[in-house]
Amino acid sequence: MTSVGCRQPVMLGWRILLLFGLLIAGCEEPTSGPPFDPQIEGLKLVKWITGDDAIKAINKLHGMSVDVVSGFIAHYEGANGKATIWVSEASSEEFAGNQIAIMMHKMKSNRRSPFSHYRTLDIKGFRVIAFDGMGQVHYVFRDKKWVYWISADAKRTNQVLQHIYRNR
Repeated sequence: MTSVGCRQPVMLGWRILLLFGLLIAGCEEPTSGPPFDPQIEGLKLVKWITGDDAIKAINKLHGMSVDVVSGFIAHYEGANGKATIWVSEASSEEFAGNQIAIMMHKMKSNRRSPFSHYRTLDIKGFRVIAFDGMGQVHYVFRDKKWVYWISADAKRTNQVLQHIYRNR
């Protein structure tokens, strides 16, 4: 057997090993870090909730189980304010839209609701429902199957919204 004949099985073995390594690397779990930067202009990410814990918190916020596929909650704080971003993925775009409509109806019809001054804004092509309450301004909107609820101090709400648009 010549030395050239011996190299072919070795080269083939390395190619298979390399291909196997690439396949394994492609099957790894995606990183579970936040899709947002750890800081938003003077605010620092202080708490990050994902997975089942986020789904439980989202259901608790709604006071009932909602059809949420996944979700996360990001809490930001700084010397001059705080913000929270709640994000949930619905099972369909239709359900995400219905989820917001039902949520707004329940909030508006509840005489003990801490929220008031509802208004609809068009921001970068998104229909955003804004309202005030609990010392903050709140923005609720949908991007396909994703439902967002931003709570922030009045001077920070637009900064947080812009941050989301940059990082989606």
